[in-house]
Amino acid sequence: MLRDKVRATNTLTLNEIYETIQGEGLLVGTPSLFIRVQGCNLRCTWCDQPEALEFKGGTPITLEEILERARRSPFRHVVITGGEPFTEPNLGKLAKTLLKEGFSVQIETNGTLWNEELEEVVQKVHITCSPKGVADFFIHPKILKFARELKFVVDDTFTEEVVLKEKFRRFLEEGLVVLQPESNREEMVSRALSIQKVLAGKGYTVRVIPQVHKLLGLP
Repeated sequence: MLRDKVRATNTLTLNEIYETIQGEGLLVGTPSLFIRVQGCNLRCTWCDQPEALEFKGGTPITLEEILERARRSPFRHVVITGGEPFTEPNLGKLAKTLLKEGFSVQIETNGTLWNEELEEVVQKVHITCSPKGVADFFIHPKILKFARELKFVVDDTFTEEVVLKEKFRRFLEEGLVVLQPESNREEMVSRALSIQKVLAGKGYTVRVIPQVHKLLGLP
């Protein structure tokens, strides 16, 4: 089903739905139902979900089917991830449906896109924005306004100068910045800790959090 047809329906194109813990960011450890949409507008070299990048893949699933799956889960926290959730035309509908049903909703995004329908309920959604170097760390103004945390993947090109950009200042001042070592590699852990120390010297506290679910052998 083409995305222009999907837009007129209650259908989303998903890669998978599964239960696990939130292994990244400020909500780490939270038991969660993950809804992974298919398709991403960026191509990061170290992406750990390459099977979710192409728009031609995935399975069309109705909102009703997704909600029924969520109702069967004992977990009341839903993480909408990808791919890139904001490429999904019915993202706003999905979030509103889940919130109405009593679930807490988190959206993981690269921050480059926006969905106007989401704005109706965005104050109730935990947006985790992970700015990407391949997009020159561009963030849509609405994401900057509503995001609850910034999660930077620390690779061999990442520096503290990125975090210190003026547009990210409020997140630094409010302690809402996470440094995530790329692929949990030892050298990236060391790099993240070094950047953390530099930022601490400038008066900012950021958190270094690896991909905990991988350390635990979870999906």
